[in-house]
Amino acid sequence: MDSEQFHQEGEAPVEETKKSSHVLRKLEKRQADRKLDPHIEEQFSSGRLLACISSRPGQCGRADGYILEGKELEFYTRKIQRKKGKGAGAAA
Repeated sequence: MDSEQFHQEGEAPVEETKKSSHVLRKLEKRQADRKLDPHIEEQFSSGRLLACISSRPGQCGRADGYILEGKELEFYTRKIQRKKGKGAGAAA
C-alpha cells in the first residue's frame, strides 16, 4: 500500500505543482530583492506573528486581518512587554 494514501486526521495531502522554468526564474528574482523587517523575521523564527483583526465581529463568518509592521508592531510589542513585567511583579 502507498503511504501517501494514509494521512493523519486533519492533515491535508500536500500537492506538488509543477512550475515552468519562467515561473521559477521569476520567483528566484523576487527572493533576491526581498528585504524583511528584522522584527517580523524574529516573529517568524519564534513561530508567532502579531496581527490585527480588521473584520467586525458578527458581520461575517470569518476573521480578516493583517500582520503588524513598523511603528504599530513596535507599539504593541512594548505594550506586551510592559504587561508581562507588571504581571510578574504583582504575582511576587
